Amino acid sequence: MKKTLLAAALLAGFAGAAQAQSNVTLYGLVDAGFNYTKLEGNKSRMGIDSGLQGQSRWGIRGSEDIGGGLKAIFTLENGFTVDNGQQTQGRLFGRYAFVGLESASAGRLTLGRTTNLAFMWAAGIVNPFGLSFSSATVGSTFGYNDADLGLGRVNNSIYYYSPNFSGFQGAIGYSFQSNPDTEVAGNKNNDRLIDLGLKYDNGPLKAVLTYQYLNPSQLTANNGKFKNLTLGANYDFGVVAVYAGYANAKGIRTVAGYNGAINATSADFTKDNAYTIGLSAPLGPGKAYAAYQKATKSKSNNWAIGYTYDLSKRTNLYAFFVEGEVRDFAAKKDLSNRQFALGLQHRF
Repeated sequence: MKKTLLAAALLAGFAGAAQAQSNVTLYGLVDAGFNYTKLEGNKSRMGIDSGLQGQSRWGIRGSEDIGGGLKAIFTLENGFTVDNGQQTQGRLFGRYAFVGLESASAGRLTLGRTTNLAFMWAAGIVNPFGLSFSSATVGSTFGYNDADLGLGRVNNSIYYYSPNFSGFQGAIGYSFQSNPDTEVAGNKNNDRLIDLGLKYDNGPLKAVLTYQYLNPSQLTANNGKFKNLTLGANYDFGVVAVYAGYANAKGIRTVAGYNGAINATSADFTKDNAYTIGLSAPLGPGKAYAAYQKATKSKSNNWAIGYTYDLSKRTNLYAFFVEGEVRDFAAKKDLSNRQFALGLQHRF
């Protein structure tokens, strides 16, 4: 109730007054901790960093019942860094900014800035670390958050999500200019994205299949079409949950830093295959995690272990360790990459 009132007051500062019949909620996550990192050949770095387990953010979401089982919905979500108070994504609502309609029987339609379906659905199903835990994230080898795909964020989009049918849900999205931000005259002068997804979530089994097809602007140099497939599943046996996933990326254009690759060019690779396996298990008042992942062409791999300890329903401590390798293609050498982090996360 306090969060609803606070969100309504905050919205009043943006737009004047909140409608009495609307349900508006302020929510967020604040995460910071000690972080140690070292890349072979470089000096180690340590300090307090933000977003180690999960990226810090605050947001406003709301809905209004407009009759006939239909609701108007919106989400505005900002990312920030706790260690220095800066804004991330280079904009006020860089994580989400959309408005839409939702119905239990007809599904959901959104217009605006959101995430692609591999980012939204697949990451948390194929790997226990999902989108979180810094370099342990599955995004360190899977291509859904590549620069060609706007780091997983989709601008200028329309998405439809079907209702849930016995655990199955499908989705389709289209962006008129996915990345960068500004749409220009001429349809072929914009990066257009087609995004497809199907997931199953019923009982102990979760499975997912997503596909992104980027038809880039004809004004873009090396404007090959980017295609990204992700599939995987996990099964919760109660005492332990088992995860596995596969990804295939073709037509990669931004290869220099792809999956951490150093000095890479398109002569080294323009496609990649990635694999991951992992486990998670309840342990005391928290949960333990372990995973391994590998990308074959960009030659990135890591294994990670972690633990979260619940202090309350909304606050937890966490610790994780990652050991991996990234490729320096110019030196034709694999470099060891190491991270250890210990921190605190609070959700509101």
